[in-house]
Amino acid sequence: MSRTGLIRLCALACVLLACFVSCKERERNHGAAPVECEISLEGRESGSATLLCGYNHMLLRRFAESHKRPAAISLARSREAALDSLRNGNLDIVVLPYIDSLPPDSTLVTIGTDSCGLWVFSAEASDAASDAASWFKKYRKAPDYAIVRQPYFDLYNPLKRVSADFISPYDSLIRAYADTLGWDWKLLAALIYQESKFRIEARSQAGAAGLMQLLPDTARHFGCTDILDPESSIAAGAKMLLALRERYKGLAANEEELTKFTLAAYNAGSGRLKDCINHARHMHKDVAYWENVASVIPQMQDDSVAALGHIKHGRFNGRETVGFVRQIFTYSKRYHHICP
Repeated sequence: MSRTGLIRLCALACVLLACFVSCKERERNHGAAPVECEISLEGRESGSATLLCGYNHMLLRRFAESHKRPAAISLARSREAALDSLRNGNLDIVVLPYIDSLPPDSTLVTIGTDSCGLWVFSAEASDAASDAASWFKKYRKAPDYAIVRQPYFDLYNPLKRVSADFISPYDSLIRAYADTLGWDWKLLAALIYQESKFRIEARSQAGAAGLMQLLPDTARHFGCTDILDPESSIAAGAKMLLALRERYKGLAANEEELTKFTLAAYNAGSGRLKDCINHARHMHKDVAYWENVASVIPQMQDDSVAALGHIKHGRFNGRETVGFVRQIFTYSKRYHHICP
């Protein structure tokens, strides 16, 4: 085995071991009082090529688990509101990942976190702050420190990168849930990159959130109660994809076409896609192939088509959906070249 291959194998083993230990810790921590945390996104640098929110989320989980407690982590509505909650004792930790300092404040205690922001504690919880500082010092000496940290700080555009040993910090989770779909894991990674760029805090104008960009009702329907949590988001997204995949098994000509219909429905919704399929049939197209269905989508904007009896959801501008399917396959192919 080559040196690069050995490094990849060791990295994967470390990540899988960390996931296993984390799951066992969560089982043992069940029932313990959670460490209440909020992450403030104010001060975020535009175009930042790091995943600092995700990194701090992971750190908070590890810190809480080291104390045999779960972590309850959410995004702050505002920085000042979070700090007020901290002073009032309603929060244990406020994370400021995108700024370097706070104005002097005798009611607060701050510690630096791996050169990527601050964890803030109430001055009344200075012992907790000291404990966290000691934990960070120990954490940075851990054997897997660099392996775990790097993917959060080396985010890349798949169309520009030449090679890499990883795609995201969530590769082990993506591999596991891609298996439940029977997908190559790089295809699921491409979907997540397209949806959120691997940012756990991503939120659309329509309210879709998390790595898989699920709407709140959809997330709950598929068992996700914490959309900020990477595993919960990926698990729910995979369940949704599996449910959509079942809808088109009897329609698609082959596995690749089935994947395309599944992706199209994930983006547009199964109702909209059903309208497109029905109209393609009306136009005497072979609807077992996605490109044939996609070819009629521009017509779905016409009032005359929307008025037809087989159209149930009205006019539809499906250019985003067509581009969505195409882009994911493009990213997937690039990932195979970048990270074989």
